[in-house]
Amino acid sequence: MTIVMKHYLMKKQSGATLIEALVSILVMSLGLLGLAALQLNALSFQKSSWATHRISELVIDASERIRANPQGVYTFANTYAAAAATTGAPTPNNCRNSGADCTISQIINDDLSALATKAQTTLPGGAIRIDNLEPAGIVVTAMYRDKDFVNAAGVPQPSLVCATATAGVAWRNCCPAAAAVPNGVRCSRMDILP
Repeated sequence: MTIVMKHYLMKKQSGATLIEALVSILVMSLGLLGLAALQLNALSFQKSSWATHRISELVIDASERIRANPQGVYTFANTYAAAAATTGAPTPNNCRNSGADCTISQIINDDLSALATKAQTTLPGGAIRIDNLEPAGIVVTAMYRDKDFVNAAGVPQPSLVCATATAGVAWRNCCPAAAAVPNGVRCSRMDILP
């Protein structure tokens, strides 16, 4: 019996104890929770960049159309509700594709119709507003519904309304008062200098 006791006392521990296993599982689960939080943030940033990309495409299209018709006076100053409605856009005359001789105002109607349709189809609840502020330039405002633009209670937030003194980043993200946007709609404004 003394030989067995000596052998038992001299034997080194091998393997892991239950406490060590639990600690390693806890550390691993905290790491996985951190990865899940990173993934959620990445999805949020991806959605924001997607909207910014679509708005940039819309503004570039508007600027190209405006510069292609320098004699035209582009104004599409509807409220959000009228601009977002499928009936809010001017009637197209098919000037670009038909080869017909069109007047400047018919070309403008074609362009405004195409821009309104593009805003409605590429942005959720999308609409466009174009204010001609001669000689300072043209302001294009893209308006869209953002389901994440809510407060802690889940109620859609009101957008910042542009004031005369609004400048900088606030000016880029404010909605014109005349657009009368409902809560939950974001605006992005860009200047076009012809």
